Amino acid sequence: MSGIGPGPQLPPSVTEQAGGRSPLESVVLVVAFALLTVGAIVIVKRRRLRRIALVVPILLAVLTCAAGINSYVGYVRSLDDFGRLLLLASGGNGDAEPAVAEPDPVPGGVRVTDVSLPDPRLGVPTGRTRVLLPPGYDDPAHATERYPVVYLVHGYPSGGPDDWLGPGGAVQTLQALADNHAAPPMIVVAVDATAGTGTDWECLNVPGGPQLESYLTTTVPQAIDARFRTLPGRGGRAIGGMSGGAFCALNLGLHNQNTYSVILATEPYDDPDTTLLAGHPDLLRANTPRAYLPTLPVTQPLAVMLHAGVVAHSDVDLAYRLGDQLAARGANVAVRTEPGEWHTWRTARIGLPYLLAFAAQNFTTGGLPAQH
Repeated sequence: MSGIGPGPQLPPSVTEQAGGRSPLESVVLVVAFALLTVGAIVIVKRRRLRRIALVVPILLAVLTCAAGINSYVGYVRSLDDFGRLLLLASGGNGDAEPAVAEPDPVPGGVRVTDVSLPDPRLGVPTGRTRVLLPPGYDDPAHATERYPVVYLVHGYPSGGPDDWLGPGGAVQTLQALADNHAAPPMIVVAVDATAGTGTDWECLNVPGGPQLESYLTTTVPQAIDARFRTLPGRGGRAIGGMSGGAFCALNLGLHNQNTYSVILATEPYDDPDTTLLAGHPDLLRANTPRAYLPTLPVTQPLAVMLHAGVVAHSDVDLAYRLGDQLAARGANVAVRTEPGEWHTWRTARIGLPYLLAFAAQNFTTGGLPAQH
């Protein structure tokens, strides 16, 4: 694995907050529901209640299974997350209106703001984008300071920009990095890659459909640069993502090296795994890193961090295979694996502090902000 580093080291106070479980992810909740289920079954059998009474233990059994799955996946961490999940299950569009309440502002803390970035010209009718401004951004003492930007793409199915704030824990991670002086301040942007639907577009320029690669690499960064105090230019930009969003980050980052200097991919894929490009073999190959990476020219400094859960063996194998290929092309590569973790949002949340710190270490724009 020559040419591949382990990535940044971080203090426990940063990593422990990312790996912590909320009450809704707790194994205790799973056990409690299981005990209630057993108790309900015993009561129904002993008292020979009517069949309608079986609804109670059945419902409790379903809740036990749901709590167990959530403890493993780590998607629902709050009531806001649960509400968003119900909205998606009912067929609603989780990106039409804010589904995650903005945290109460903390003086000097991370501030979350929403911006709407539709681009009908590119087939993107909605574009609710969540922008995380670092501690100190609103301080008059830093009024002239500009910041690098990390763009994060959600996973699928039915993902959205809220995912990086809920199960992804981006607000808490950005705050912890600042509190512990573990990375210079940066802006984090959670983008919308849905084009207003629940379709997994893979961030592609789809023939006859939304042009999401163009949207995410031109419309969004140009709008963010215009509205916020960013460090414009590739040296101050990173693109990252989780699962399907990691494929987006990898594919778009490699295609658009003039736009991004850092790629962050947790639980990545190296092919689009879609029929959206059926009948277009040239487009399919051009959007399959597995196919084009061995001959890809890397003409400017490029840093890539790959991240995976150890238990997801195929993710780990792919991360190292991609790492070797990228290092061979001249990229600065780091690979980190998380013991005991799978292909889940929990894995992505644990990895996010390392990914953001790696980006901070590899931004190449001069005049990066000092740690506050």
